[in-house]
Amino acid sequence: MSINRDNVGLVIGMLIAGTANTVISKYQDNTCVKNCDNPDQSTHEHFEQPLWQTLNMFAGEVLCLFVASFCAFLAERYGRAKWASLILDEEDEGLAVVDSDGLIVSAPEHGHGAHVHTNSKKKKLEGPLVLLLWIPTLCDLLASTLMNVGLIYCAASVYQMLRGALVIFTGILSVIFLGRRLKAFEWFALFTIVAGIATVGLSSVISPATTPLSGDEDPNPDEAVKAILGIFLVLFAQIFTASQFVIEEKFLSGYQIAPLRAVGYEGIFGTISVLVAMFALHFTVGAANPGSYFDLNQGLEQIKTYPQIWAPGIVMLFTISFFNFFGISVTKIICATSRSTIDSCRTLFIWAISLYLGWETFSILQVVGFVMLVYGTFVFNGVIEPHVCKPPKAVHADENRPLLHSST
Repeated sequence: MSINRDNVGLVIGMLIAGTANTVISKYQDNTCVKNCDNPDQSTHEHFEQPLWQTLNMFAGEVLCLFVASFCAFLAERYGRAKWASLILDEEDEGLAVVDSDGLIVSAPEHGHGAHVHTNSKKKKLEGPLVLLLWIPTLCDLLASTLMNVGLIYCAASVYQMLRGALVIFTGILSVIFLGRRLKAFEWFALFTIVAGIATVGLSSVISPATTPLSGDEDPNPDEAVKAILGIFLVLFAQIFTASQFVIEEKFLSGYQIAPLRAVGYEGIFGTISVLVAMFALHFTVGAANPGSYFDLNQGLEQIKTYPQIWAPGIVMLFTISFFNFFGISVTKIICATSRSTIDSCRTLFIWAISLYLGWETFSILQVVGFVMLVYGTFVFNGVIEPHVCKPPKAVHADENRPLLHSST
């Protein structure tokens, strides 16, 4: 189904919530927490607590489980409404992978994304079996934390564009571990995405993100080094997100569960894992290095002291939850090719907001990189046909179905 008057509200909701997730995280990163009254902007210290932000994300996903349980209760007591299938139905195609900010990436069963099952009847993922979701959750935890660190050092729009590398790593890992064979046009798309990412990364190094309110037109040379570090961390994180996809399909594709419940369970497991990691890292690293990413006490104190941090954090709890709901709903009722277009619009919104707020400056090189990224992603997902390495005509309707229903 394409986008129409009946589902445009879901699309708008997904765009707003998805954009808010990245913008809120960057807003927190730009909040000054020390030496803020000093006229020398170089002495200002900002909120740099990626583990707390990862905890915030997983807590937002936990809300999805409450929403799913409440809707199940209403459906049982008053009958299933028209919207119930969006939340309560089990997925016939296996589990849905939850991306780091809640984006659902489903595993198709046809075409170059095919995964052959010997038994078409899948078991429900319930009871102790739900603990299997802890495995991909750990990948999500690592990816989210690395990306939160990367976002500290690079512009929000660059961060969002670099997440397009998920398609590359998922494609490569699927070839290695799932025995898939990518067609010539898919390799062409991946190389185009690589070129786009390289161009976006270069633009970030040449024109590093500026800190709001700094008034510093000439960033110090260290900013370029930080930009490179941020780019590396965001790209490296995509390996773990891609691993999450491959692990889910390799080991969990024989089970089924309502997507919103899967999000909620991963939120619970992620919250527990992050809390354990936070305490362990605090006592082993943070206590000896005050002010570091792992200083639990300082992070908590900064959150309590500055409403610019805790207030957006509360908002993000709900935007994460809403984004999951809208994302799942859109995935169910709108074709995968439309999802690629929607996700590209989300990147444009984040870019526009960042420019408006003065977080970054306009770069024509970044525009070129973004166009290459979008083109490569659209080719890979079948939105448009490439001018070279055209795909063969499909014998079956779903033969050329994309490997990823959505990216970034």
